[in-house]
Amino acid sequence: MTQTRPEIQQALGRFRRWIRRYIFLEGLAVVIALACGLFWLTYGLDVGWFWLSQLELPSSFRIMTLLMAMVVLAAVLLTWLVARLFRTMRARDLALALERRFPQLNDRLITAVELGETGGSELQTQMLHQNTDEVAQALDRLPIEESFNATPLRRSLIVAGTLFVSVLVLGLTHAQGMERWYNAYILGKDNYWEPFRKNALKVQIISQPGDRVREFDDQRVYKHPKGSDLQILATVAEGTIPPANATMQFISFGGSRQDRGRVNMSRVGDEEFRHTLGRVVNDHNVWIRAGDFINRAPFRIQVVDPPKIDAIEISADYPSYTGMDSQEDRVIPVVGTQVSLPMETSFQLTAQANKPLTRVHLSGPDFQLSFGYEQKGEALSALPTRFSVQLPENSSKSVTIPVLPDMLLNKERNAFTIPFVVSQRAQQQLAAINDELQLPIPISPDTLIQMTLEDGDQISSQEPTSLAINGIVDEAPVVDTRRIGIGNVVTRIARIPVEGTITDDYGVARAWFGYRRSDQDEDLQTKPLATEMKGRTRVEIQTAPEQKLEYFDLIPLQMEEEQTLTLAVYAEDGDTINGPHEAHGEILSFKIVSKDDLIGRLYDREINLRLRFEQIRAEVGNLQQELAGIQEQVEELESGSESESPAMALTSAYVERGLHQIRKNHTESRSIEVSFRDLRGEMINNRVDTEEMLERIEKGVIEPLAALNEKEFLQADREFGAFRLSLQRQAGIGNAFAELDPALDELLAKMDAILAEMKDRGSYNDLIQSLQEIIDRQKKLLEKTEDKRIEDNFFTPLN
Repeated sequence: MTQTRPEIQQALGRFRRWIRRYIFLEGLAVVIALACGLFWLTYGLDVGWFWLSQLELPSSFRIMTLLMAMVVLAAVLLTWLVARLFRTMRARDLALALERRFPQLNDRLITAVELGETGGSELQTQMLHQNTDEVAQALDRLPIEESFNATPLRRSLIVAGTLFVSVLVLGLTHAQGMERWYNAYILGKDNYWEPFRKNALKVQIISQPGDRVREFDDQRVYKHPKGSDLQILATVAEGTIPPANATMQFISFGGSRQDRGRVNMSRVGDEEFRHTLGRVVNDHNVWIRAGDFINRAPFRIQVVDPPKIDAIEISADYPSYTGMDSQEDRVIPVVGTQVSLPMETSFQLTAQANKPLTRVHLSGPDFQLSFGYEQKGEALSALPTRFSVQLPENSSKSVTIPVLPDMLLNKERNAFTIPFVVSQRAQQQLAAINDELQLPIPISPDTLIQMTLEDGDQISSQEPTSLAINGIVDEAPVVDTRRIGIGNVVTRIARIPVEGTITDDYGVARAWFGYRRSDQDEDLQTKPLATEMKGRTRVEIQTAPEQKLEYFDLIPLQMEEEQTLTLAVYAEDGDTINGPHEAHGEILSFKIVSKDDLIGRLYDREINLRLRFEQIRAEVGNLQQELAGIQEQVEELESGSESESPAMALTSAYVERGLHQIRKNHTESRSIEVSFRDLRGEMINNRVDTEEMLERIEKGVIEPLAALNEKEFLQADREFGAFRLSLQRQAGIGNAFAELDPALDELLAKMDAILAEMKDRGSYNDLIQSLQEIIDRQKKLLEKTEDKRIEDNFFTPLN
């Protein structure tokens, strides 16, 4: 076996080196061009995406793009450079390539290579040596380097160089862009566009009440009270260019559906944009776009229930004098918006909230109270309990209350308890405080307390909860008394009966008679009542269970005739804090007269009563006389006359008039009965009665009058009613008419008997009055005789 001549091997080796140089240059150009192309592709994607969305490319997309570019670049590097560069190039292949490029070799080169590899006979060997010599001479003369087509290589180098130079120019002229690409794809930063933005906004929330500016938390979350308006504030960041406008995009999550929206924000001044979403009840995701600014992650609005008071309870410590000690252990749930408590009541106000609280603020017309915690992350630090009071002349004072918030809030922080006392002296007590206020807090009556809450999300109550504390002022006792069985003219030995009741909100402590005698007492004189008060809220005046009145006896006063006595019942409550309170009933005035004078006055009143009774009797008598005048009409109606006949009209008119007359006379008769009972009482209470006088007025007048009013008048009323009913039914008219006349006869007969007794009493009283006149004339004659005697003794001249 022979080998290829060294001359041929050298020529083929030189050809092989030229091929490898060509492959290297072409592969390198392709790799550089591809790398630069991928750079410009990723750079363009980033710029285009930012131009469309003002957002950075998602990191996942950038990572995926970079990996894909590296894979493509590695594949091209391997296929276009490494694989081709290190491919094995056999002499046979190289020879064929040269044969194709240089046809003048006339297959001698491939023959020399093949025979040199395989060998042959001696003849063939001689021919091979001769052929090899010719090929070696031909190869020395051939320009092997011209066997390559330089155009593709030149094109690849131009493209690669152009792209590479463009990247270099970008780096030199726009280093920020190159830095941005490096940060985006190599370092993988999320906010790589941030240093290059021209516009920037700070997004905040304006919360109510008080237009407080609130920040989103680190997760861009803001918790918003359900149902209230949401105002979003976008402020131009310092050192940036204010954008021409701002747009807000949002997604509302309502149950299983989503609502999307886009609105233009209102410009406020040069550096603020605002928009209000009304009555927000669903969670929202919000994006703000202004110029080249947009928030990459959405601002999230989480709707939560605002803090509110679910229930209020009162635990009261009532003043001892109210007698309400048994109720002090009871917790009073407040229903509505107000609660009423006795004045000077200490009470604890407990309010139950719907969620844990961090701050509580209470305010009234003249005070403010605030307590709670300051929240820093998950930690809570106690704030001083502050109390501010409004003083006169529009001045105020702020003091501390030496209690910690955990003494006012429960462990779960969803309820708080504050001690108060409703007092008439609250204003003076508040004005007198110095640097500290000790609990309970004094408040004036009818104070409206407004409670505002704040929870751990810094959400405040949308509206304060109001509670009116009404202080029940302990009024003076109500003395409802009146005289009974006595007039305003009395004898000096009379006793004055007084009846009535004394009431007080929390009990009557004591009661007494207060009196003053004319020309004798300068100050009001007192006399205790016999009725025991015992702190009862309602006392009925009575000296004994069966005697519901009190007597004021004039005998111990030793009054003279013509003197005047003023008398009233006084009462006092048991208020030991703001009282006691005193009140009196009707002030009664009495004139002292002689016994005979009083009897004469009573007789005059009796005569007037008799005259009134005579008038009543005359009216009933006229009614009976008119009854006889309608007998013909009754007979006509009984015989079947029509209902609208004149007889019916006349009869009906009589019946209606008679019924009205009987009832009027009955009322007047009852009044006369009461007046005679008053006469009898005045006789007894003035001590001018005798057993005979009382028996005559009782048996002769009062009892017959009572029987008359209870029987005969009622019977006549019933008969008139039956007569009217028969006329309406047009049945039994005659029978009803027949029953009416006897009833009137019986009524008149009883009235005549009573009237006769009244006249007999008149004769008796006339006799008494005549005797009284004789006594008066005799008294006056004796007075004149005495005056004459004195005159004669002192003024007769001496002889």
